[in-house]
Amino acid sequence: MQLDGIGFRGYKAFPGGDNETDELQRLTLAPLTLIFGKNNSGKSAVVRLPRLLLGGLACDDERLLPLEIQGVRYGGRFVDIVHGGAFFRRPTFEILARHGGEQLDLSVTLYSPGALAVDKPPQIWSYKMRKPQEIDLPPPTLGLAPRMPFRGLLPVDDQWDRWREAASALLDEMIHLGPMRAVVKPAYTEEQPERLGLDGGQAPQWLRANHELMDKVGSWFETNMDGWRLSLSQGNESFYLRAGMSRAMATNLAYAGEGLQQVLPVVLHQIWRQETGSATFLDVVEQPELHLHAAAQAPLADLFIDTALQGRGSVLVETHSEPILLRVQRRVAEGVIPPDRVALYFVDVTAGGSQLRSIGLRPNGEVDWWPDGVFEEDFQEVAAMSRAQRRRPGSGERE
Repeated sequence: MQLDGIGFRGYKAFPGGDNETDELQRLTLAPLTLIFGKNNSGKSAVVRLPRLLLGGLACDDERLLPLEIQGVRYGGRFVDIVHGGAFFRRPTFEILARHGGEQLDLSVTLYSPGALAVDKPPQIWSYKMRKPQEIDLPPPTLGLAPRMPFRGLLPVDDQWDRWREAASALLDEMIHLGPMRAVVKPAYTEEQPERLGLDGGQAPQWLRANHELMDKVGSWFETNMDGWRLSLSQGNESFYLRAGMSRAMATNLAYAGEGLQQVLPVVLHQIWRQETGSATFLDVVEQPELHLHAAAQAPLADLFIDTALQGRGSVLVETHSEPILLRVQRRVAEGVIPPDRVALYFVDVTAGGSQLRSIGLRPNGEVDWWPDGVFEEDFQEVAAMSRAQRRRPGSGERE
C-alpha cells in the first residue's frame, strides 16, 4: 500500500471543525517530503498524522481512530486531538492511497458523543468515499435510516479487509524516529535486534547483527563527521560502539559528543533502507539534525535523497535545518533529484491557528516563495555585527 496524501481540519493546532465548509489542509507525500516551521507550530502533529490515519484504516474494532499506534500515543481521549480540545468541534480527515491497482479516496468527519462522554471513542458524523466505490453518508438528521456499521475508518464488510491488511502492513514496515533519540550506553549485552523504535534505541543491536551495515555506517561517519569513524568492539557476550579518528584514539561512543549519538539511528536507518529490498514504506524522521553543527547537517540531506531516488517509498522529515534545505535545493539544481520527487511545506502560525502551506520547488533549485523571517537570522546577525563595528571608536567608518 502507498499513502499518497492526507487532508485535515480541526486537528491539533490546525483550525476548523465548526462546520463542514471549512477548507481542508492537505499534505501530498513525495519520495522526500520536508516540513519546516517555527517551534510549537504543529510540525510534529503533521508528520505524525499519517501514522494515526493508517492506524484508523488498520483498526478492526469500534474505536474508529485508535489513539495509540505501535507505541506512539496521540492523547488519552479523542478531544486531545481536536483543535482547542473542544468536544463540540468535528475534525475531518482525508486519505488518498493506492493498493493492488486500486485507489482509496475517502474523507470522514468525526465527533465526540458529548461533553459527558468525552472519554468514549468518537463517532462518525459524515463519511464520503469516492474510490474505489461511492459511499456518501450525510450528517445525522431526524428520521435518518440506520447508519452503516464501521470497523475503524472502513465499513464492516469483509471486502475491506484487504485495505485493513495493507494499512497494517505499511504500519509494520514504518520506521519512525522521534526528536529525541536514546543515549548510547557504555556497553550492551548481545540480544536479538527488535524494531528500531521511536528513540532508535535498538541501533547498536542492529549494527552488531549486520557487519556490512556496521561498515557502511562507520564509513559514512568517517566521511561526514570530520573523520570520526564508528566501529564496534566485541567482548565476551557484550559489545560497545566506539568512535575515533584512528583505532588508537577511539573512545566509547557513550562518552563522545551528543551529536554523534543522536544522529546514529538516522544514518543507520537511511543506509539500511537503501541496502534492503523491503516493501513499500513510509518513514518519519523528526529533527534529524539534533545537536549537530551546521556543516554536519547537509550530508543528511544527501542520505534522504539517496533513499528517495530508489522510488520504493516515502521519507517524511520534520526539520529546522537550513543546511538540509540548501543541500536539497542544490541537488535539485544539479539535476541529482527531480523537483517533483521533493515536497516542501511550511507550518505557519496565525492568529486563528496553524496553517500548512506548500512551497514550490523549481528545476533550478529556487523556491516559489518563502516565509518572512525564517532562516534570515544569519544575515541579520552579520548585518548587526557590521553596524556595531562601524560604530566602534577608531574604526574610521561612519554609518
